[in-house]
Amino acid sequence: MQFNKSEGWPDPPPFPEETSMTRTPRRGLLAAVAAAAIGVMGAVAPAAAQEWRGWNIHAADYPNGIGMDAFTRLVAERTNNRIRMRTFHSAQLGQQDEAIQQMRLGTIDFANFNLSPFNNLAPSTNVVTLPFLFRNVAHMQAAIDGPAGEQIARDLEGIGIIALAWYDAGARSLYTTRPVRVPADLRGMKIRVQTSDLWIDLMRALGANPTPLPFGEVFTSLQSGVIDGAENNWPSYESTRHFEVARFYSTTEHSNVPEVLAVSAQRWRRLNEQERTILRDAARESAAIQRRSWAERETVSRQRVTAAGVTVIEITDRTPWSALMEPVYAKYAADARLAALVAQIRAMP
Repeated sequence: MQFNKSEGWPDPPPFPEETSMTRTPRRGLLAAVAAAAIGVMGAVAPAAAQEWRGWNIHAADYPNGIGMDAFTRLVAERTNNRIRMRTFHSAQLGQQDEAIQQMRLGTIDFANFNLSPFNNLAPSTNVVTLPFLFRNVAHMQAAIDGPAGEQIARDLEGIGIIALAWYDAGARSLYTTRPVRVPADLRGMKIRVQTSDLWIDLMRALGANPTPLPFGEVFTSLQSGVIDGAENNWPSYESTRHFEVARFYSTTEHSNVPEVLAVSAQRWRRLNEQERTILRDAARESAAIQRRSWAERETVSRQRVTAAGVTVIEITDRTPWSALMEPVYAKYAADARLAALVAQIRAMP
């Protein structure tokens, strides 16, 4: 390899005129100098910076956006900007179903997803989306940070998505254009659901007409009468201003589905072990930030919609609701592996 002056290295020192006495040592020294130069060049050459694109359906100031921005900041700091991430908030890169496909193809590098749209792709995600499974938030977090999360992560990896950490998404309840106090009140009502067979069957079990729609179409569909209601958590209900067109919120708290912070398996395979450790640690730290922010935002959102005149219908006895879910469990947790996971989660203290 020729000594390259264009790299900014100084010329080697001059040697005396070659003689039979100096020929061999000179050539050996030249080789040594060249080898040392190459070694130094390799040692100081920085790894090429990686530019990552991230997807988030929520606004940047939403708890999930706050968590994701913390994640990208921590990764940049700990890799000395070798991995530079940019999150495209507010579904700038498409709706969730589209983003999942882009993640699997590797055109989106990281994202925060709700687990419900994976129900038809990763069987174990059905378990944590089963209605009335979790007693409270602490129960859900213990399950997803433990056995449930481990099993879901394995299933997601099988479809090209690497789970790093789990975010809170709050208890989901019904909000409608007319009051709903008991399951019978839902008969004939068109309720928006996510694109998932489980959610469709859940609403059918309650007597409603499930209507799968992208999240971004819910407001106009409520406004125009295409649907009579939807279901979601307090921050989503408030931040999207759905409360302006669906004035009744029934605290069914039928679901408490966690969300995943994940990276594309295609991008993951190109990382070394040190980089993977950095990403996992940063993701877990971001989850702690997101969960704190979520709890705070949930309280504020409820106060805001209540102040705006929304009628909150408190469902204190959920037994009549959960009793209707037996067909859903029979269909989505009949597999021995999933049934065992359900039993394990229910038995947790």
